[in-house]
Amino acid sequence: MASLVGLTPTAFCRYFKERTKKTFVEYLNDMRIGHAKKLLIEGKLKISTISAESGFNNLSNFITQFKKTPGCFRLIFKKSMV
Repeated sequence: MASLVGLTPTAFCRYFKERTKKTFVEYLNDMRIGHAKKLLIEGKLKISTISAESGFNNLSNFITQFKKTPGCFRLIFKKSMV
C-alpha cells in the first residue's frame, strides 16, 4: 500500500494511523469482518467459505479476529448450528 501512494512503509503507517486512529491492519480486519458479517447474515455460505471470501488466510485466524469484535461471535455460533 505504501508504494502505491509513494510513501515509505513507516511514513504510510504513521499517516494512516493519524487519520484513522487505527493501524492499517486493524482497519483492514475491520473491513474484512464487516464483509463477513454481511455474508453470515445472508446465511447462504459455509463459515469456511465466508472466511476465504473475506480475505482471511485460514479459518482459525478468521475466528480469532471475529471473537475480538463485540457481539459477532454469536453469528458464527448461530451459523454453525444451522
